[in-house]
Amino acid sequence: MEIESAKLKFNSHKVHNPSCDILEYQIDKDTMITYGIYVNDYQGKKFIQLGTEFMEFYTGENYNTGSLKRSYSRCWNCNSIPSKYKNIWNSLKQYYVTNLTNIHYENLL
Repeated sequence: MEIESAKLKFNSHKVHNPSCDILEYQIDKDTMITYGIYVNDYQGKKFIQLGTEFMEFYTGENYNTGSLKRSYSRCWNCNSIPSKYKNIWNSLKQYYVTNLTNIHYENLL
């Protein structure tokens, strides 16, 4: 799947969550998913391994301005992503690795 860059938003660990990089993708006016990867210790705790990948799903009024849907969110590790979103998530991962790792993601693996 080809990713439309106009629907992307990158949240670097340097300015957002200090533990992970998150690449958001707006699927439609109500729904977005993310590709996320832990790039620092999880708030000083060692129980999440660096390089752990995940997907977040957000829909509804709390997450998308102008949405009329009731809010709902969910997070999955990379092994339990619903098949419906797996191709999009893999495309986001590829976009992150290809376009963002040299800038924001040094010495991780």
